[in-house]
Amino acid sequence: MADQNERNEKQLKGTEEKYKLILENANDLITIINEDLQFEYINKKPFLNILGYNYDELIGKKGIEFVHPEDRDKILKTFIESNKQFEGSIEARVKHKFGHYITTETNGKTFIDKDGKQKFFVISRDITKRKREEETIIAENKKLQELSQIKSELIMRASHELKTPLSSVYAASQILLNNFKNQIGEKALGFLEMIYRGSQKLKQLIENLLDISRFESGNLNLNLQVENLVEIIIECCTDLEYWANKRNIKINHELPKEIFLSIDRIRMEQVIINILSNAIKYTPPKGNIYIKINDNNQWIDLSIRDTGIGITKKEENLLFQKFGKMQRISEDLDVEIEGSGLGLFISKEIVELHHGKILVESKGRGKGSTFILRLPKSI
Repeated sequence: MADQNERNEKQLKGTEEKYKLILENANDLITIINEDLQFEYINKKPFLNILGYNYDELIGKKGIEFVHPEDRDKILKTFIESNKQFEGSIEARVKHKFGHYITTETNGKTFIDKDGKQKFFVISRDITKRKREEETIIAENKKLQELSQIKSELIMRASHELKTPLSSVYAASQILLNNFKNQIGEKALGFLEMIYRGSQKLKQLIENLLDISRFESGNLNLNLQVENLVEIIIECCTDLEYWANKRNIKINHELPKEIFLSIDRIRMEQVIINILSNAIKYTPPKGNIYIKINDNNQWIDLSIRDTGIGITKKEENLLFQKFGKMQRISEDLDVEIEGSGLGLFISKEIVELHHGKILVESKGRGKGSTFILRLPKSI
């Protein structure tokens, strides 16, 4: 029996030595704190390496005295006001022997020792570097947000400043072309048409930039009314008929007499005009555009299919991003490639504000493409 006890004691001592070795070589601060919040045990090496204190400087001292004054209340609240039933994680700053503070993440649990007394087993990890990095990221994000706000305000202000004089140039050139075309010489007429086309493109670019600023600032609100979608589509086709005819492209539509939806008429016109314009732009002469509507229970699908140059898989992923544009195409196809690359991005945002989707289908280059506006019957 004596031999067995001796073996048990030896085994117990070996186990204690093993755990002591593990504790002393841990990367974390490990402590046992009594009911008076005094240190009863610390693992010496980590405390010396991380906080600079030796064993005698801490044992018997109250741990709260080493906590940053601004963090003491939450520590006391956790340890004392909760009836000392502590089990969780606390983040706090702890004072180094040299006077500066390190940030620790502390996890602990209460337990009852062999004498029936409640103690706290606490493990603290130095997260100073991580906190510093987090604070740097937060500060950088704040700067980026401020810069983004400045950029949006600058774009909005510049766009508004440009809009007024440009509108005058656009309107004046339009009046001259519509009412005085026969009185203007052929050479001068060419320059006037150039002015009109240029001001038209600039006008659209400014409107797009303003819309993007509104999206980013969350200031683009819809004016929802019950509208006849078919009527809007036909008006958009009429507006683009002259351009389509000039490019020798036929717009075909199979539409019901009426479909009423709760939509923002002006914004939906903007979306349809944009998609139809792209179809005309990227379809070679003698091509066709087909428009139809499908009623799918909860949704209305407006389909705009063209016989144009088609879309590659790579382009599909870029289409609805800011400045996402088609790759430059051979001039032999006689298609237009100019544009800001903002139209489809804005169209997608508008449709999603209507709780709808824009879908695109294409079998690849030279095989045409189909854009589907999927709009809910009720919002």
